[in-house]
Amino acid sequence: MAFLSIIIAAHNAKDTLHATLESLQNAIDGAGNDVEIIIFNDSSNDSTQDIIEAWLPAFPNAQSRYVEYRNVGHVRNSALSLASGEYITMLDSDDRLKPGSIRDAVAFLKKEHPDMLLTRLLEIRDTKKITADWQDFSPVALSQHEAIKRFLQHKDFQAHLIGQFMHRKLYANNPIPSIICYEDFAVFPGMLMQSSKIVYQRQGHYYYIKRSDSLSSRLDASKIAMLVECTLQMEKTFPPSFRHLVNCHWFDIYSNHRKHLTDQQLKLVKQRVNALYSFSFFFSRDVRFSYKKRVIEALWKK
Repeated sequence: MAFLSIIIAAHNAKDTLHATLESLQNAIDGAGNDVEIIIFNDSSNDSTQDIIEAWLPAFPNAQSRYVEYRNVGHVRNSALSLASGEYITMLDSDDRLKPGSIRDAVAFLKKEHPDMLLTRLLEIRDTKKITADWQDFSPVALSQHEAIKRFLQHKDFQAHLIGQFMHRKLYANNPIPSIICYEDFAVFPGMLMQSSKIVYQRQGHYYYIKRSDSLSSRLDASKIAMLVECTLQMEKTFPPSFRHLVNCHWFDIYSNHRKHLTDQQLKLVKQRVNALYSFSFFFSRDVRFSYKKRVIEALWKK
């Protein structure tokens, strides 16, 4: 039985997967007996499976599955059913890890046993800017309230499962839904509410490579509908004391995606946005000044 399970979902990743797995091998660096690798190849029609099979012998505890789900939520949940680790992290098939980082994460998790070890993803577009600089895990403790506030403010971390280390009980209590996007967002708020020992690592170990064909550049009505549903669930999950920060997320949906909303969705979103026009919102210390300014500008235009 492994201590840390690393789950990788791959789809037509022939151009990136080799570099990703090479970085994973360097990140494990001697901690192989504590780690297991679970790779799901979902409906690839390129050489992704050949790359997986070539790499499997390089890892001491590795397995793969070929499936035809065409659904990342279903892939991740299926992979979780095979995971034996006390902790679980996820790695996208086109991202990279810092050398030695998984080894150091295992050492920290074994010593401190947090519910969550959250990290700051290093977002880049140019892989030439990737470096091997790494200085071990030395995270700071966050209260649950502070962690929720930072999450809602998009400060330090967002609703990503990649690059984060979660105790397996959080996945057991928050099964990933079978949806094609926003599966991270669907479960992350519940995980925060069920965690009491949360730590955050500022120095990033995970390179999140932004690409021109990413989800954010291919949004449509069906994906925005999922975003609305996940935001509704988040609204129900967090205590009312966070209502202003949650409504900032509704304001983002209204500002950025209203052309994709149905009439019913638009009515719901407008109700939440209208709740921002209050003294308590403008005097809230949690809400960033930039949001207050945007809301004032929107009110002025009305």
